[in-house]
Amino acid sequence: MSERKLSGKVAVVTGGARGLGRGYALRLAGLGADVAIIDRNLRAADVYEFERKAMTAATVMSECEERGVRAIGIEADLTSRAAAKSAIDHVARELGRIDIAVCNAGGGTVLFADERQPVPGANEAADVVTTGTPSDCSEEMLARVLDINLKTTMYTCMAVAVYMKRQRGGKIITVSSTAGVDARGAYHPYGMAKAAIIHYTRSLAQELGPFNVNVNAIAPGIIRTGRLGDRSHMAGMTALRREGTIDDCAKVVEFLATDLSDYVTGRTIVIDGGLVR
Repeated sequence: MSERKLSGKVAVVTGGARGLGRGYALRLAGLGADVAIIDRNLRAADVYEFERKAMTAATVMSECEERGVRAIGIEADLTSRAAAKSAIDHVARELGRIDIAVCNAGGGTVLFADERQPVPGANEAADVVTTGTPSDCSEEMLARVLDINLKTTMYTCMAVAVYMKRQRGGKIITVSSTAGVDARGAYHPYGMAKAAIIHYTRSLAQELGPFNVNVNAIAPGIIRTGRLGDRSHMAGMTALRREGTIDDCAKVVEFLATDLSDYVTGRTIVIDGGLVR
């Protein structure tokens, strides 16, 4: 990992209590940034065996603190603009500023495992995922997936933009997906929501550029996480012939969060091992 070039910076990671979000938080903490985790469930990793085994402390906040930085956790429903503003304002009060925002909250999920009652022995297959198509998608599914992906991203960006414009600097990283880049009609409406995030990212980059705020998106492909499970059977679909790792994505977040990307904005970086042709 690079030197602690983010010392003195404050990073917000939404959906950071497990999976890819946890990976981003730990990477930024390792680079010296103080970290705020915002998640609807700060113990979300407990639900998935893969995630539980990866943890080195009771919470992601504690894991960040083990890297010598300050870390706080906030439970909030970011599908509410008021809740998103309240959470970001809390971060600014507690940690003093906001320099980096990774808008990771989301998923192709109608109901997460920890939302199901009861959840005895919940495992990697316990989520209820999207099954809609462009021509046939229920109103409930559409609203849920747009809310947890597009709305959470937009409301987080709206809240952090206030602080970044004031300090005339910052890095915003939104999270799309290869499903939002390569439209095949499957896994709808997740792909539609992720495509909208790419458009929003470009628009926001144009608005915030004069304030020295970079806004970019990442689009992960076949990545191994606790929620998605072992995806090695899909490796043959990629040019590199392997599934991606959380670290593969965290390295790109490091690029976008540091001075390495100072002249990059409004772009989407696909992290897919050559899946999208």
